[in-house]
Amino acid sequence: MSKKSKPTPGFIEMSFEDWEARFKPITNHLVPNACHDGRMFETYGPELEHVLAADDLKVWTLVDVGDDWVIVDGYRRVDRMGYFITEVPYDITNQYEVTFD
Repeated sequence: MSKKSKPTPGFIEMSFEDWEARFKPITNHLVPNACHDGRMFETYGPELEHVLAADDLKVWTLVDVGDDWVIVDGYRRVDRMGYFITEVPYDITNQYEVTFD
């Protein structure tokens, strides 16, 4: 029996606008006037509980990378600023980095 090797992930960099159109971030229904047009979830309390209960492939993390903030696929705890949940799941064989213009 041969083992299938795991596909090598592709690195996909995209603008916030392209990410928004492709993955469709949902509105944070727990907090009126949440950051990023009402779509970011905080890193604690009921908002974090909601993020942790979401489909793993629909969770994205806003991270601080020095002078910039980027959104990356998946749940991250290091350098996190907040979370997003999208309607459309990401492809696990890729790694995404969403930049702000």
